[in-house]
Amino acid sequence: MNTPPDNLSEVLRRWRVKPPAAPNFRHTVWQRIGSPAGVSWAAYLRVHTAAWSLAAVLALGTAGYAGSVMAQARVRADREAIVVTYLVDLDPRVQALLKP
Repeated sequence: MNTPPDNLSEVLRRWRVKPPAAPNFRHTVWQRIGSPAGVSWAAYLRVHTAAWSLAAVLALGTAGYAGSVMAQARVRADREAIVVTYLVDLDPRVQALLKP
């Protein structure tokens, strides 16, 4: 039966793992770094079609909604300007009130 060592921390301090050196390690690493990815852009899009389609639909929907909100604000501002201009042309008293 093995007896436990007296000082475990001393045994662990001396313990070293020495794996065997891999032949052509450096060459293999540089070969992997230099080789282009195996997936072309078209293949990537084919695999990720659903995700990119969803992203495109969300982007277009967001842009459409934002454009609609901005257009409605512009219409309200233009309508108010037209109403003020009309009232000023009709009644000089309104014109006097609007001008500082």
